[in-house]
Amino acid sequence: MSRRFLLLVALAALFMAAILLLDGDGLPRQLSLGLVTACFVFLFTRLSGVEGRQVLTACIVATIGEVVLSLGWGLYSYHHATIPFYVPPGHGLFYALAAATAAQPAIRKHEQRIVRGVMVIGSLIAIFGLITMRDTWGFLWWVGAFALMLRSRNQRMLAACFVYTILLEWAGTANGNWLWTAAVPGLGLHSANPPAGVGILYILLDLIVMAIATVELTTIIPWKTTSSYRSAE
Repeated sequence: MSRRFLLLVALAALFMAAILLLDGDGLPRQLSLGLVTACFVFLFTRLSGVEGRQVLTACIVATIGEVVLSLGWGLYSYHHATIPFYVPPGHGLFYALAAATAAQPAIRKHEQRIVRGVMVIGSLIAIFGLITMRDTWGFLWWVGAFALMLRSRNQRMLAACFVYTILLEWAGTANGNWLWTAAVPGLGLHSANPPAGVGILYILLDLIVMAIATVELTTIIPWKTTSSYRSAE
């Protein structure tokens, strides 16, 4: 893997850790964190070579998902704001991270081993959560995530997405930045904080963005049927 990529991943990890620790009440703080995150995502996108329009699309689609899942359905809630201003660009950062990871030659070379490893570890996490925390919702989400990864032609990107997501969720919930409801509204299924299969949300985000990119490309070049995302290919 390139040194630039490793440096970018390290910087992204440090940046997100700092954002979670600095998260707090008040409009000035939230505006500042949102602006700084947007700037970081812009720089990360430029330096990583990820398609900027797809990162922007990820931000838009994910924000719609935030409104539906958090404000509408009530699956989770944030501690310091209804939807913190750093969250929308943060979604773009995680899309860019997964895409940049999938483009690395080392990841491409060992794709099958990496994907199988993620599937095995994800299954163990889901089973452990189901047995010890009655995480039925998380287990069902993992089954969905497993199926999507198994059938996707972009397995390495979805596997990377799941790994980054679960690490973020563990950090954010442990620090108290957000909280997943213990009982899924309308279904009554028990959920852990976070659910074991929460990565399915980012997997769906990635698939939606790639589908939109494919539609955009075929509109411009009708005979082109592959994703327009240059780094993942």
